[in-house]
Amino acid sequence: MELMRSVGHTVILYFIVVVAFRLLGKRQIGDMQPSELVVTILASEMASIPMQDPDQPLINGIVPIALLLLFELLLSFGFMKSRFLWRVFEGRETILVEKGKLNERAMRRNRITLAELFEMLRLQGYTDLSQLRYAIFETNGQMSVIPYEAHKPLTPAVASAQVQEPGMPQILISDGRVMKKKLKKLGLNEQWLKNELAARGAASVRDAFIFTRDECGNIYFIPKEKHMRRGGVSA
Repeated sequence: MELMRSVGHTVILYFIVVVAFRLLGKRQIGDMQPSELVVTILASEMASIPMQDPDQPLINGIVPIALLLLFELLLSFGFMKSRFLWRVFEGRETILVEKGKLNERAMRRNRITLAELFEMLRLQGYTDLSQLRYAIFETNGQMSVIPYEAHKPLTPAVASAQVQEPGMPQILISDGRVMKKKLKKLGLNEQWLKNELAARGAASVRDAFIFTRDECGNIYFIPKEKHMRRGGVSA
C-alpha cells in the first residue's frame, strides 16, 4: 500500500511539475534568468518531499509549487512593466569587450577569467579581440558577440553591401517607457524622439513598443499592436 501511494504521488507530481514548467515557457537551463533557475530548483525540492515520504499529504507538494509558479508569473509581468524591477532581480548586461579592447574592471566584477572569456568567444567562432566591436555578458550567463562588419560571416547580402559599422543598438523606448539615460548618452533629447515617432505614425511615446537607434543613426521601431500603423527599419 505504501509503495502504491509513493508511486501515485510521484506520477501526479511529475505531471504537475511538467505543466508548471511548461507555463513558465520553453527555455533550456543555460538560457534561464536567475529567478527562473531558483524557481526550477525550489519546485524540484518541493516535489521531492511527498515522493520520498508517502505519509506526507500530496497537497504539501502541490501548494508550494503552485505558489512558486504564481510568483514567477507575477514577477515576469512586473519585469515587462518595470525596468527597475528587472535590474533588481536579474541584474544588467555587461560589456566585456568594446571596440577590440578588454574591460578588465567588468571582468573582475563578474568574476570571469581570461580563460573563460576566450572559451565563450571561441564558442561564438572568434579568437581575436581586435575583430570584435562588442562582447556582451548577458544576464543569463550567455555571451553575445557583435563583430566588426569586416569580420562577420560572409553572406550574399554582406558580400554585395557596402561595409558600414552600425555599432550596438541602444533601446530608447521599451514598452512605452523612455530610457532617458541612454537617450542622453547618445546626445539626444525627448523632443527628437517625439519627432521620430511622429514621422513613423506614433502619436506619443506610449504608442511605441520598442524603439532602438545604433551609432550610425539606423532606427528600428515597432509600435504597440493597438496603435500599429507602420513600423520597421529606417536610416
